[in-house]
Amino acid sequence: MSLGMVMDVFAGAVDAWLHPQVVHAQTSHPQNHVVEHEVAKGEETMTNEATNQMANAMIKRCAAGGPKLSQRDQIVGSVTMVVGALVLAVAYIVLTWKYHSAPAVQALGYSAVPAMFQLYAHAAYLRRRPMSTQVVVTGGALAFIYLIMWGACEVAVRL
Repeated sequence: MSLGMVMDVFAGAVDAWLHPQVVHAQTSHPQNHVVEHEVAKGEETMTNEATNQMANAMIKRCAAGGPKLSQRDQIVGSVTMVVGALVLAVAYIVLTWKYHSAPAVQALGYSAVPAMFQLYAHAAYLRRRPMSTQVVVTGGALAFIYLIMWGACEVAVRL
């Protein structure tokens, strides 16, 4: 399992949550009961054959190592990671000069490396996803990283 595959699956789940393509259809059963089903737009039902084809395609993609990055995707991801690292470094230096060693400032410094990896993953793997998905996945991950580091710094100050 690769980082790209994890990001792709997670972004797909967030994308499906943010942009559901589900409608309610009513069908009647032999006993004349009306039952509501959730069916994707443009489809009446998904047959077993279609389900098997989709599952086989996903298995083949996972067996191949997940999404492949083109050279352009790798370059864009690398440039984004370097620029993000520079922005975080400048922010850390300025905030350290102004607030000294406050735990919130130190947390920014400690979260720089994991944040760089998240920025690379965003630029390389999420570029083709809708902007709202990108914001939720990347913003949420960066906020989570920062909050974990801030909490660790607060605990360290109290020791």
